[in-house]
Amino acid sequence: MATKKKTTKKKSTKKVSRVKAVKKTYKKIRKTPIKTKSLKIAKPKKVRATKRKIILVLTRLIFFAGLSLVSFVLYLLMSNTMLKNLFSLLAMIFGFVSVGLLIVLLIFLILKALRK
Repeated sequence: MATKKKTTKKKSTKKVSRVKAVKKTYKKIRKTPIKTKSLKIAKPKKVRATKRKIILVLTRLIFFAGLSLVSFVLYLLMSNTMLKNLFSLLAMIFGFVSVGLLIVLLIFLILKALRK
C-alpha cells in the first residue's frame, strides 16, 4: 500500500507581518494627539487716505465712468437686439463699478478731511 505523506503548507508570513505592521501604525496614529491651530485675531489697521490712493481711485473712476457712457451711447445707436442687450449690460456693470469707486473716493476724502 502506498502511504500518502501529509504535506504541511507553510502559512505566508508576509501577509501576517504586513497586517501586524498596519495595526501597529494605526495604533500609533490613533495615540498621537491632534494638534489644534491657534486662532490669531487680526488687529484692525488704520486706513490712510494718501494722495497716491486718491489719484488712483480718481483715475479708475474716470475710466469706468467713460466706459459706461460709451456703452450707453452704443446701446442707443445699435439696432440689433443682441448688441443692444450686450451694451446695456456693459453700461450697467461699468456704471455700478463707477458708483462703487465714487463711494470709495468720498470715503477717502472724508478721512483726509477728518485727519486735518
